[in-house]
Amino acid sequence: MASFTSWSAFSAGVRTALAVFTDLESGTAWPYLLSGFVMTAGVFVWSRRTEAARWRSFGSFLFPRRILSHASAILDYKFCAIDVLMRGIVYVPIITGVGAIGFKLMSTLLVGLCSWEPPDHLSPAQAVGAVFGLFLLHDFINYWGHVLFHKVPALWAFHQVHHSAEVLTPITAFRAHPIEQIVPAVLQMPVFGLGVVLFQNVSPGDLGIATIGGIGIFTVICNLVGFNLRHSHVWVSFGPVFNRLLISPAQHQIHHSMDPRHLNKNFGVKLAVWDTLFGTLYVPRERETLTVGLAGSAPHFQTVGQLYFRPFETALTKLNFISRATERSLDGRAIRA
Repeated sequence: MASFTSWSAFSAGVRTALAVFTDLESGTAWPYLLSGFVMTAGVFVWSRRTEAARWRSFGSFLFPRRILSHASAILDYKFCAIDVLMRGIVYVPIITGVGAIGFKLMSTLLVGLCSWEPPDHLSPAQAVGAVFGLFLLHDFINYWGHVLFHKVPALWAFHQVHHSAEVLTPITAFRAHPIEQIVPAVLQMPVFGLGVVLFQNVSPGDLGIATIGGIGIFTVICNLVGFNLRHSHVWVSFGPVFNRLLISPAQHQIHHSMDPRHLNKNFGVKLAVWDTLFGTLYVPRERETLTVGLAGSAPHFQTVGQLYFRPFETALTKLNFISRATERSLDGRAIRA
C-alpha cells in the first residue's frame, strides 16, 4: 500500500505520467509525435494537389475544428487528463507487480525446473534475433487479446469505451478503460518474464544494436510509421503489399468503422501478419469515408463517470444473462434425461 500512500510515490507517479512524452515505450513520445507531424505534412501537400479547395491551410488540416471541438473529442480530453495521472499512480504499480510475478514464474520454469542458464553474452545477430522474437510474441498475444476484447461479451463491455469515440484524435488512444490496461498486462506476463530472465545477465552494450533507449528497435520503428495517426482524420495507407505486413493508420481507422464490411477486421496492434493468417485482414483499395463509433443499441458514454463505471454494469448484466442461459440449458438436459 505504500505505493499509493506515500508522497514520494505520488510524485513518482506524476513523473511517470509526464513520461508519456519522453519514454520511447509510450506511443506518444515526442519522436513519434514528430514523425506523425511530418507524415501529416506530406499528406497535406498531396491533398492540396487533389483537394485544393477543401483545405485552406496546413493549420486547418492539422487541427480541424469540426473534429477537435466535437463533444466526443472533448470527452477524450477530460478522460485523458484523469487517466494519464492514474496511469502513473495506479496502473504502473499494478503492471510492475504483474511483471515481477512473470519474472518469478519464468525464472522458476526455465532456470529452476529446466536448469537453463541465461546467457551472459549475445552476439549482434543473437541480440537482434532475441529482441525480434520477443517483439513477435508480444504482438501475437496483443492480437489475440484484442480479439478476446471483441468476442467475449464481458470484455467487450469494457472495450466499448474505446470504440465509443465518435471522432478520432491522437488523444482517443487514451480512451481505454482501466480493465483494458490490466488484462493485457496479465496476458503478457510470460513475455515480460521471459525477457527479463533472458537478458538479466546480458550487458546493455550487447543489446545496443537491437534497442534504442532500452526499447526494442522493432517497436520503435513501428511507432515511427504513423502510430499517432491511427486515431486521427489523416488517412495513411501503406499500399496493398505493406498493409499485409504492418497495420497502417488507415487500417486501424477502418477497425473503428461502423460499416458492416469492417466489422471485426484489423485487430493487429503493430503487425498485420496475424490478421492475414487468421482471416481478419481488411486492406482498403482506395480512401474510404468512415463513420466511427458504436452502432445499434450500444450504451451511450457522455461523461467521464460513465466511461469508468457503466462497463461494470454492462459486464455484470452480460454475465448474469450467460449464467441464466447456462442454468436453462442444464435444466433442459436434466428434463430430457
